[in-house]
Amino acid sequence: GSWLTSPDGQALFRLAAERRLVASIACQPHHQEALRALARQFPAVPILCHHMGGVRAGAGPLLDQLRPVLASATIPNIYVKVSGFGYLAERGWDFPYRETHEVVRALYEHFGPDRLCWGSDYPVVLRYMTYRQSIEVLRSHCSFIPESDRATILARTIMRLLNFDHD
Repeated sequence: GSWLTSPDGQALFRLAAERRLVASIACQPHHQEALRALARQFPAVPILCHHMGGVRAGAGPLLDQLRPVLASATIPNIYVKVSGFGYLAERGWDFPYRETHEVVRALYEHFGPDRLCWGSDYPVVLRYMTYRQSIEVLRSHCSFIPESDRATILARTIMRLLNFDHD
């Protein structure tokens, strides 16, 4: 996390702000404090955290790991990619990854659909599941998210971040 506040990290985020880019960051939960500081410094730069903020099976209770990620929900330019279900599951092959749904629910409740983006994690996803399963985890098995909000997470949020026109 210290690289983010280094001269090189600062230069990267200044350039991202100037060019109106999205900063797509693979990080771990303990990096969130540094990300929040950076997001406050560069509020025009959307920061997209990969794989549910880096929460992982075997690194302690999932919701305990998630706390620093949820704290970032107070910063409006931090987003989270809903991807990497296999990383969170004790058995990476166990579709539909029911033990991960509590993480998705917490992210949804804190960030809302407008700051969550589905991602396939392609090509790594193929170690755990099919591409179809990677989308169906959210589309078919996270029924606690209303259908219109699932549509936002599946496409609208990322399209807005990337400045694509959409209906």
